[in-house]
Amino acid sequence: MELNYYELEPEDNTFPEVVADITHRCNMTCRNCYIPNRDVPDMDIDRLIDCVSRFPKRIMIRLIGAEPTMRKDLPDIIRRIRAAGHRVVVLSNGLRLARKSYAQELRNAGLRHCYISLNGVDNDDWYEEIDELRCATKKVQALENMRDVKFTIDVGCILVKGCNDEAPSRMLKLMDEKGIENCVMRFKNIGQIGRYIDVPNWTLDELIGVVAEQVGVTKDYIYSWQNSWADRESEVEPDSFYFPVGHDGKSFHRYGRWIKIVNWDVTGKVTPLSNRKTRGRITPDFKVAPFFEHVKLNEGGY
Repeated sequence: MELNYYELEPEDNTFPEVVADITHRCNMTCRNCYIPNRDVPDMDIDRLIDCVSRFPKRIMIRLIGAEPTMRKDLPDIIRRIRAAGHRVVVLSNGLRLARKSYAQELRNAGLRHCYISLNGVDNDDWYEEIDELRCATKKVQALENMRDVKFTIDVGCILVKGCNDEAPSRMLKLMDEKGIENCVMRFKNIGQIGRYIDVPNWTLDELIGVVAEQVGVTKDYIYSWQNSWADRESEVEPDSFYFPVGHDGKSFHRYGRWIKIVNWDVTGKVTPLSNRKTRGRITPDFKVAPFFEHVKLNEGGY
């Protein structure tokens, strides 16, 4: 499979989600990091706002890093993107969100949707093995703060075979303990891109089996939801399964508990989620390119 790379002018953007790497600085050194270069200067926010202001319609802007909370002006970035007419989600490791006043500051700036990585759930041994930092207390505190300031909650977890195999059941238990009824819990295998743990990987079918057993549903139930959800979306994603847990899924997907299983393994592909039409990335010259293809093309750099 060839790398299907192209660039669009902002006025021609077709992606419903666009990623902005607002900084390459980070306060962690995770063993899985698809953008591990720390020498790239911070993004020029005036140029970012000019770029997104030229998009032909309202979309979701995903603010990522390395770690976006390293930028002191993150609240202002959020305000300016909202003023340009777009929605915003911040993707974070959650360490700085462990301070409730900071989570509230982002909320006051207009942030409504936040995603944090919980590779170890609430287990420090797992975090040390995967992310090289015993940070469970801060991660769980960040989750509680997200609940308290009323963010739309997304959490992500990379399943590393032989390490955090029980993460799905532990994640569901954590949500019960913290009284979080509305959330998306995302589980994926290791993506062989950037810096990653080189161990035998889960296949997509294995991932589905592990999650199904631990959250109390059948594999057939999970498989049945792929086409059901695709009917509501613009694109069928063969490497993704999105389904409700504990409810019928008839409500809007922000309500209730949802699980998304995503196959990031690159076996037989050039990149994770190759040829995806839903997610773009702002390039260094402020054009828009397909996200994973741009990451692959610039491995070791931007």
